[in-house]
Amino acid sequence: MRTTFVILAFVAFWVALLPPLFTQGGCAAEFALATQALHLARPQLGTLDQAQAYLSARAIPYALVAAENCERWPGVDACAGGPVLLGALPVKNRVCRLYRDNSVHLQLAFNSAQQLVRLQTEMKPSHILRLPLLPWQLEWGS
Repeated sequence: MRTTFVILAFVAFWVALLPPLFTQGGCAAEFALATQALHLARPQLGTLDQAQAYLSARAIPYALVAAENCERWPGVDACAGGPVLLGALPVKNRVCRLYRDNSVHLQLAFNSAQQLVRLQTEMKPSHILRLPLLPWQLEWGS
């Protein structure tokens, strides 16, 4: 009985590691698609009001960070002298949500005239499993 439990636990551990190996680049493709869509929509994100309307119309949750709080706000990479919009596009692929990241994070930085000067998207990187004593590596969760 104890041996069976140990074997099942060992098999379950390895089975839990397998799904990210079979995404066939799905996570990277979903990130690229979200990034491309935002860059194509850049003319519609030109001002703070336009960007808020764009995000609201697409039901994308966001937070507005005032220029005064920008420097000390967690998650803000760069301040441009004005407010910053932080948003999150949910990831659709279940395997990507579980093993990589549950959302594509976006930052829209505006200058003091509330014009868009920086658009940035990010997602947690995929992990690379290096196989000991073998010259191969596997991209896990890509």
